[in-house]
Amino acid sequence: MSIKKAFLIVGLACYAIASHAQQKTADPKSVKLFFEKAYLQTDRTYYSAGENIWFSAYLVNAKGSSLTSSSSNLYVELINPASAILDKKIIRLENGLGKGDFKLDSIPSGWYNIRAYTNWMRNFGNDFVFQKSIYITNQPNGNATSATRSAAKKPAGPASNLKSITFFPEGGSLVSGLTSLVAFKTNDNLGNGLAARGSVISSKGDTITSFQSTEAGMGIFAFSPKANESYRVEARFGKEKVAAQLPQILAKGLVLHITNDSLNLKATISASESAFSEMTGKSLTVTIKHAGDHIYTGAVKLGKPMISVSIPKKDFPEGIAVVTVTDDAGRPHCERLVYIHNNTGNIFTITPNKTAYQTREKVVLNIKATDLFGQPAKTSLSLAAVDGLIPDDGTNIVSYLMLQSEIKGEIKNAGQYFDVKNPSRFKQLDLLLLTQGWRDYLWKKLADTTIKISFLPEPGLTIAGSVREKLANKPLPDMNITLFGSGFNGQKLYSTKTDQHGNYFLDGLKWYGNQPIKISSHDGNGKKGGWLQIDSVAKPISIQFKNGLQDFASNIDAEITKRMHYNRSYKFGDSITLDDIQVKADQNKKVVLFDETMVTYGDAEQVFDITPADYSFKGLEHFILTKVRGAYPTDDTDSIGNEGVTFLSNGKKIRPRIRINRKEELIGERLDYYSLRMDQINQVRVQHLLNNASQDIYVISLNVKDDALRGTNLNLLNINLNGYYTARDFYSPNYSKPATANKDLRTTIFWSPAIKTNENGTATVTFYNGDNKGKVVVKADGIFEKGVAASAKINYTVQ
Repeated sequence: MSIKKAFLIVGLACYAIASHAQQKTADPKSVKLFFEKAYLQTDRTYYSAGENIWFSAYLVNAKGSSLTSSSSNLYVELINPASAILDKKIIRLENGLGKGDFKLDSIPSGWYNIRAYTNWMRNFGNDFVFQKSIYITNQPNGNATSATRSAAKKPAGPASNLKSITFFPEGGSLVSGLTSLVAFKTNDNLGNGLAARGSVISSKGDTITSFQSTEAGMGIFAFSPKANESYRVEARFGKEKVAAQLPQILAKGLVLHITNDSLNLKATISASESAFSEMTGKSLTVTIKHAGDHIYTGAVKLGKPMISVSIPKKDFPEGIAVVTVTDDAGRPHCERLVYIHNNTGNIFTITPNKTAYQTREKVVLNIKATDLFGQPAKTSLSLAAVDGLIPDDGTNIVSYLMLQSEIKGEIKNAGQYFDVKNPSRFKQLDLLLLTQGWRDYLWKKLADTTIKISFLPEPGLTIAGSVREKLANKPLPDMNITLFGSGFNGQKLYSTKTDQHGNYFLDGLKWYGNQPIKISSHDGNGKKGGWLQIDSVAKPISIQFKNGLQDFASNIDAEITKRMHYNRSYKFGDSITLDDIQVKADQNKKVVLFDETMVTYGDAEQVFDITPADYSFKGLEHFILTKVRGAYPTDDTDSIGNEGVTFLSNGKKIRPRIRINRKEELIGERLDYYSLRMDQINQVRVQHLLNNASQDIYVISLNVKDDALRGTNLNLLNINLNGYYTARDFYSPNYSKPATANKDLRTTIFWSPAIKTNENGTATVTFYNGDNKGKVVVKADGIFEKGVAASAKINYTVQ
């Protein structure tokens, strides 16, 4: 043992009482139920290989839109079309805000997903998980292939002709003798709405009523079914004729109709003749819920076949609410989703200093935020300026938090329902809720589910593991665990004890990047003991892939591909650090190790099957330094110790990661492994890999005999672990100085993930245009200090 290492262990033992970490944050049974939502603003939705996906993160109270500090960790994943996680970042949230990015190396063309969630969200399945579809193109030449151009289009064959029309009576049911509003939605097999028209025809062949949808495939009509009559529907999609069925018509029941004006909700309840005779004089209760909470309850007597109640909504929270009518026995008869428009008066604007610019000209954007009374308002926001060539997916933070996160069906151009320039937005939103909204309404689903709390909120990073006897698989309780992280932010030394099952748990830790961590195990007398192990990273939640449904025109693919090849040739990109190495997916194999997915570098894997001829080596360290290509001894100045080996990466020595008998939970730098005798080892494998940031990673995989790990130092772990991701800086060139002659073909012109308005409610953003001409779209998402989501979008022209 080196003097430096001995000093460290003594120091840890002496200082162990100075700092403690709890074994658990809380008992799940005692945790008060709350809900979180995450939202990511990405710079755009269409990328090419070699570019970066830039994102800002917001975590809010799911029953509103106030930023929350309930969780500090946000897991953000990039998922391929085969539902495999390509890259994963742990983003540190400070007061509900965070930022990050993904580097897109060589990646096949197709639809990908980005999703984000906290550990607490895992208790509710996919209900609160943020998910967004993006398209990535990676063409080998400047012309888009037909395969890429049609990647998002309908599949060939008979299935592409499948069309359907579904009917949704307001309040839930059609009742004989009562007039109902009936909403309808048309779909193709990919869920896209289709323009259609049709008629409701009686059994006698009479046309009772006709209907016609919007271009989005939704519509509404009034219908009064008669008793002892049957009906059929004939719909037409262009020249194509499709038959459909109306929902079941009840002989007895209630019908609900809602009128939603600027001040009140008016609920009109109609009763069929038989229902009225049974319920005359009895009370009906109207309840309104928002995000699972009761915001109104009122009773009204059924004194005539049609009654109305007007409900003031000035104190109702903004968002989707459900109106329910129940009888005096508490049985629900009608339900209806409505949207409560509560004008907060908050205004969020972006004003450019010009409407038209030259290439490489300086742009100044003035941002202003005011509250209900016109006073300055503090706002946290993120902003992207993107070439207008890229289609807008119509999503922003307002439409997501208030609508898309509540309704899990695909919503096309969701931002239109909150665009003040859209005069029909209220009617369109109501029609959306009447059709696809009710089927997957979030809070109804939660109300019908018994929620089991298994995952706790995370105040920081967590390290957990166990201690057992060396010669038997028996846990060791009450062992003193000491953890030291020299690269931790703030506190660096922690201690805890193992529980009755030999498990330890340390949370609330904070470090960025890959850092060395030292963990030791001692008994009550300070004597080292036990076999100390660290758990693998928790498995991610199951993936429900969200299919992208947009079509991109061929000229977009061709233009973006042209830019991709130019930027690769001249090493011009949108991040400060540009990687010279292009990793080709078809030539490299992906390897999933512990906490990230890597690809092979191209070096041949070194495999050594150990024979008696190798037993003469002094140990594993001696063997690796002698036999393994590229292995070097450690320096005396190494922070971990002078045991072990290193490999060169960009002129610097880095330590390899070690795994034993394919157990990923043992990956790391554990110094006692280097003292293993060669007669204890069956095989040694060395791999040169690249992680998602194109950094060199060397992995030594050992296949050892059963008694190999019964050494004297199993109570000590020296391990390198990844912490929070450190977001890279967006590269924005300054063309006020002499510039390179190379073209600037960046598609994202500017990105800033963390802008805050000052005490005057203002902020200023400046940047320079590139060389692409045409429209530039500027989009910003943010949260006002008092918890109101805000979004703004403007255009300007580059001539």
